[in-house]
Amino acid sequence: MIKFVLCQKVNNHLIYSNIAGLPLCELPPALENELIMRLDVRHKGEYGWKKLGNAFKFEEYKLEYLETAYQRPVGSPTKDLLDILGKIQCRTVGEVLNELKGSYVNRPDVAQFVCQKWQETKYDKNTK
Repeated sequence: MIKFVLCQKVNNHLIYSNIAGLPLCELPPALENELIMRLDVRHKGEYGWKKLGNAFKFEEYKLEYLETAYQRPVGSPTKDLLDILGKIQCRTVGEVLNELKGSYVNRPDVAQFVCQKWQETKYDKNTK
C-alpha cells in the first residue's frame, strides 16, 4: 500500500513528514546501520535479510550472491540488499517496513524500532 506523504522543501532538501514515503536510498545512515545490525544476524534460526529478499521476490541465485558478503571483511548482505532495493528498484522505506511487519518476514520489532528512531530524529532536529 502506497501512502501519500506530505513533504516540504527546506534549503533545497525534501523534508518528509512521514517515513513511509521516504525513498529507501535517503534513509539516514544511523537508521540504515540499525537495520543492518538487526537483519544480518539470525533471528529464530533465520536471517532477516534473506526473508526480506524473498518477500521482494529476489531469485535464489541473487540471495546466494548476497550471502557471499559474509566472506568480505566488512561485508553485509543486508547493506547490499538495501542498496539494491533503494538505488536500483527505487523502493520506499514504507515498502520495507510493510514487509518487515508482514507475516512472512515477521519482524515487527525491527519496523517499530525504525519508526521510533525516525520520530526521535525528527524531534531532535525540530528542537535544535
